[in-house]
Amino acid sequence: MMISGKLRKWTAMLAAAWVMAALSPANLYATNWLTYHFDNMRQGANTNEAVLTPANVNTNTFSKLFTYTVDAEVYSQPLYLANVAITGQGTHDVLIVATENNTVYAFDADSNLGTNGGLLWQTNLGTAATSALFGTRYYHNVLNPLLGITGTPVIDPLAGTLYVDVLTTPVPNTTNAQHHIHALNIANGTERPNSPVLVSGSVPGVGVDSTNGVLGFNANQEDSRPGLTLAGGMLYVAFGSFGDTDPFHGWVLGFNTTNLQQVTNYAFADTPNATVAAFGVNAGEGAIWGGGAGLCVDSNSNLYFETANGSFSANTNGGDYGDSFVKLSTTNKFLVADYFTPSNQASMAANDEDLGSGGAMLLPDAVGSAAHPHLMIGAGKEGTLYLVDRDNMGHFSSTTNSIVKTVESVIGGGSYGTPAYFNNWIYYQGCSDVMKAFGITNGILSSSPASQSTVTLGALGYSPVISANGTSNAIAWVVDASAYNNTDSDTSSGPAVLRAFNATNLSQQLYNSSMKFSDNAPGTVKYPVPTVADGKVFVAGDLGVAVYGIGVILPPPVISPNGGIYTNSATVNLSDPTNGVTIYYTLNGTLPTTNSFLYSEPFTLTNTLQVNAIAAQPGAFNSTVTSASFINSSSIGTGTGLTGNYWSNTTSTAFTNASFSNLPTLVRTDAVVNFNFGSAGPAPSVGKSNYVIRWTGSVQPQFSEAYT
Repeated sequence: MMISGKLRKWTAMLAAAWVMAALSPANLYATNWLTYHFDNMRQGANTNEAVLTPANVNTNTFSKLFTYTVDAEVYSQPLYLANVAITGQGTHDVLIVATENNTVYAFDADSNLGTNGGLLWQTNLGTAATSALFGTRYYHNVLNPLLGITGTPVIDPLAGTLYVDVLTTPVPNTTNAQHHIHALNIANGTERPNSPVLVSGSVPGVGVDSTNGVLGFNANQEDSRPGLTLAGGMLYVAFGSFGDTDPFHGWVLGFNTTNLQQVTNYAFADTPNATVAAFGVNAGEGAIWGGGAGLCVDSNSNLYFETANGSFSANTNGGDYGDSFVKLSTTNKFLVADYFTPSNQASMAANDEDLGSGGAMLLPDAVGSAAHPHLMIGAGKEGTLYLVDRDNMGHFSSTTNSIVKTVESVIGGGSYGTPAYFNNWIYYQGCSDVMKAFGITNGILSSSPASQSTVTLGALGYSPVISANGTSNAIAWVVDASAYNNTDSDTSSGPAVLRAFNATNLSQQLYNSSMKFSDNAPGTVKYPVPTVADGKVFVAGDLGVAVYGIGVILPPPVISPNGGIYTNSATVNLSDPTNGVTIYYTLNGTLPTTNSFLYSEPFTLTNTLQVNAIAAQPGAFNSTVTSASFINSSSIGTGTGLTGNYWSNTTSTAFTNASFSNLPTLVRTDAVVNFNFGSAGPAPSVGKSNYVIRWTGSVQPQFSEAYT
């Protein structure tokens, strides 16, 4: 048997223990999180959060409640919909998680108890593409090894429908990529009528990759990184690129939600006329990605977004909008209604200083002025804030930025996400920077932070979110991706860290999940965004999503004796240090729930088996599971154990020495095979990746049950 160290991402989570939790305290508000960054203004503020407060978000009362395991990395933001009637399973608050393996999961947001461990339904929507199929102009180290669902889906709660863009390769190991839009029934994950539909579209254009005056959408060049958007009976999906590999363009396509068909008049490419002759070998480009930001929508259904570095000719009627803020009218068709492009656009494009690395945010009219009542804000890699009048965006000047306000290079490390807005403050978390809040009143944006944290976050991509109860008890949340491995995308990153700050005084950190080992989130990805709803915080990452919340965490029961070898029979006693708890247990290797055996008195064992137990109490979260293995001496196996031979600096695919004649780097006997690819590896002489193991010997299972 050979195992490559490169397989660690797919095996390491198999042994993770599930932590049980009871239902949370009664929800005072059911606040749905239906789209990226909460709403179509992308303000990222849930102001109906009545459970979480600065007083109770601390290590004594706030913690990780449980973790759901998924089949790949999660780059989309988790979504939340309360009080959903799930087919055949009653009503649940539902957490939606979509992965790069093209799997959509619906989990119980409140508890992972039950027959399926909290899983309500799941559906896989096709074979995901692999990163090896697409070139990389730059080494981005993102989305490896799978590219499937990347953009955050969107939910129509009235129709009970989830919309999601899915990238597939119908013919494995080819570059014949396809995007499909799926409409799923939120109650059971089944396809709605007319779903799925193949993504296509074209616009007039004479630029790179066009043919006879027509530029067509090419799925082999376009990735759907931005969150999907619903507005005015239309579904809008935006696209960018795979690793900036030319040729590509930024696209926005509109689909009729009635029949899911792409509407001809609703197709927009932001660099359709950029030729190599005019702009050189990197003509076109202008990806729309923004760290996953969704398109912004105003009350008239106009769309707003930032574009990344690319060709620009809008000032000479060329129709190319690289490094720009763009306003698209959606009245009967797409039409560029206005735009703003910074005066140093040419330099930004030449130096990969994307304006569109960040996402735009619309501000409420209450912070505008009589002269500028409708405002938006955005920033990019340069870290410069641009406050723009949506009614008169300023277009382009090579000498000055004719907009409401420009604050130069104030976001350290640049913006790779979307800011949040709350109560006259705009919150930015830059890369290699602290979180900063800028005040805005009467159309005047402060040039320096009104408040800032003392915690510097590394890596890339941050979109803070705010929870509050009206204007009270505001908390600023961010997922710290500093532990992201930026050198080898197939090597484990460290855990994501959920951080909570007092939103009115960012220097006060209330909580971070690294304070307790048991609160660790899944391995981090780039551009993570937390979701906060109904007293819980959801953090997704590599192979999992963690659920955090408020409650009394019961200590686990004590099993006495704590397992071991016995002869003939053994009497087992279960107890718990907390008064008034109820203990439930199982004897068949399954995880206990409140439907399992109720413990009332000591019981006798005569077989080899495992005892699992939890403690439960009304108003508290269930304890973690306590386990103990009891082995009847008459059933001890006759296995010899396994001798492990380790060869370093090779992989299973490269290992062609079928005779194993070369001496191994390390030989050792493993009574129990237990390895953790995400940490130190088998030994320093072997390392933690790129090695091959051959085990010889035998083991005899002790329990009559399924083994993985």
